[in-house]
Formats: sequence, C-alpha cells, structure tokens
Amino acid sequence: MSLSLKICRFDPEVDREPYFQEFRVEIAGHQTVLDVLLEAWRQDPGLSFRRSCRSAICGSCAVTINGTPRLACQTLIREIAGNNGRITIQPLAYFRQLKDLVVDLEPLFDSLKAVVPWLITRWDHDGCMDPGVSRRMESLASCILCGVCDAAFYNPGGTKPAAFVKGLRLAQDPRDVLNAARLRLMQVPPEILKLFVKKMPKVCPKKVKIPEI
Repeated sequence: MSLSLKICRFDPEVDREPYFQEFRVEIAGHQTVLDVLLEAWRQDPGLSFRRSCRSAICGSCAVTINGTPRLACQTLIREIAGNNGRITIQPLAYFRQLKDLVVDLEPLFDSLKAVVPWLITRWDHDGCMDPGVSRRMESLASCILCGVCDAAFYNPGGTKPAAFVKGLRLAQDPRDVLNAARLRLMQVPPEILKLFVKKMPKVCPKKVKIPEI
C-alpha cells in the first residue's frame, strides 16, 4: 500500500515556523501509524518523535493523526488512510512543540501534581478493598497519562482531563484520607465536567469513563 505522509516538522535551532514535509512510504494496511513513522524515520533519521512500548500502555507515541489526537501504535493504517492514501501527522494540540512531533509535557505533569497524585493512606483502614469498589474504579485506573485527552479538551487555568481522572480515581479510594477533599483541589467548571463525562470514552485510547459526580 502506497501512502503519502505529511509530517509537521520544526527544529527550533534552524526553523522560524513549523512546516510540513511529505514522505512516500510503502506499508500494509494492517500495520500502524507508528510503523509509518518508523519508515519515514528510516528515510530521514533526523525526524523526532517519541515511542516505547508499542502496546498502548506507555502513551509515549501520542500525536495528532488527521486532526485527531491518538496513539500512533494503536492506530491502524486501514482505519485512517482512506481512499486517497494520505495521512497527516502533527504534534499534540495545546502543548508547546519542542521538535517535530515531540511536545513539552510539563503542563500535564504540573496539573497532575496539583491534585496530589498519590494515595495518602488512612491510619484506620486495613488496606483491604471490596471487589465492587475496585470494579467501580477500574476504568479510571486504566488511564496511562498519554495526554491525548488534554489535547482534545482545552481547560485554560484549570485541572487538565488526565489529572482530573487521576484525582477522581483517588477520591473514590476508601483507603485514602483525602477522599472528597480531592474534588476541591480540582478546578473544573460544570460545563467542562459535562464535556469530560460525555466525550472522554470517545477520545481516550483506553476508553476511560468518568462517572457522574
């Protein structure tokens, strides 16, 4: 299968503005966008992007594919190439572009720190958890902090979606001393919260579902 691949390039040491470079690659429909990026990299070893597990676990390869933030390792060519055989790849939106498809993830981690993203154990809890409670938290706990949802929903000055998912998961943990107090740490306007609840399963690579609060 012949593909026309347009990749957003930017090197702050030599470029004033980002630009698109086209690559022609041959690849099978059952392969992934990450495979396409690796083929482009073989043509130009200067191409920069993040990757690691290739199993949709680490979240490193999150990029914007044909206008939608997704994991490159999880996105099949046959799903997005269409009849014209064209794919456009850009860095995640709302993050500062460092080089090519690599973005500055510090805003994601800063937002995460603000929700105290670790369990503060209650002294009077035995550490055991009811299986039903565990199942209710399972979807929230599957978040891999890839940044895809942060690139899909813009919440200026407030808690980012990924940090909200982490904080909400801890707020529901009976072993945690903060519990509901965590919700007060997270500044999410009601209209933004409704957007998270409605659209998170559609954009999240792990299909995280946010429960009604």
